[in-house]
Amino acid sequence: MPRNKSNKTEAVMRLLTGAGTASNPILDNNFKDERITSKKRIERIGSAEIDITGELVSELLPQVLERFSCCRCPRCYAEAMSEALEAIPPAMIKIRGKNDLKRAESMKEESRKKVMSDLVRIAIKRKNLEKHR
Repeated sequence: MPRNKSNKTEAVMRLLTGAGTASNPILDNNFKDERITSKKRIERIGSAEIDITGELVSELLPQVLERFSCCRCPRCYAEAMSEALEAIPPAMIKIRGKNDLKRAESMKEESRKKVMSDLVRIAIKRKNLEKHR
């Protein structure tokens, strides 16, 4: 299942620098693409570490913000992402093979409901903030 590119890095960099075209020299789009595809090639790389809750936040936050009619401009999105990553503790798992990858997917499904409820709580707090779009 193909994943959409995340724009959180660019949004966070714009928030930090105040510039409209700032980019992170370390985490550019090529790096993000490689990180996403590395999970598919895990048996060749040896091992990797995945943040289960971080992936869920990246996947679910845009949908939750849209559902609750929250502003999704780059600045507000970055603030919501930051708030979510601070509120939801990371769940790291080392991936050394296919069994670990299956366990990670299982952990992700188990965590989905809790992460979603935390994101809904954040969206409700942000719902009445000014909309920039």
